[in-house]
Amino acid sequence: MSCNNRSLALSWPGASYFRVSLPRVIISLMLLLSLIAIALFITGGFIRSTLGDVLVVIWLYCFLSSFINLTYRILIPASVLVAFVVEIAQYFKVAELLGIEPDTLLSIIFGATFDWGDMVAYIVGGCVCLVVERLMKASVSVH
Repeated sequence: MSCNNRSLALSWPGASYFRVSLPRVIISLMLLLSLIAIALFITGGFIRSTLGDVLVVIWLYCFLSSFINLTYRILIPASVLVAFVVEIAQYFKVAELLGIEPDTLLSIIFGATFDWGDMVAYIVGGCVCLVVERLMKASVSVH
């Protein structure tokens, strides 16, 4: 097991793709709490319908990058792709086909209705991640 400034890397075959980044874990948890608060306390409007979808992709990227040691050029599109798959599953009513009961955690995760606007919000979330990563990379290379 080896440690560097902000991440913990473990040693076993294939472990080079796994690491724990504490700052990203903390950011991921803060975003998750924000998403839960939006789901529980905001009933409609821009924050719930659009900003929440943007934040979902940002949270998913932060969560994945907390543990998976791959470049942001791979993880950001992967995060957007996961969001697209969930949205497409809504179009095909996969939750209903799987017998997932309404008003359960799984039904909230799957969502209820397909919306092209959600797809746009996911892309915006991916773009936010990309801009933040590039700004962070630029600030590190300046120092």
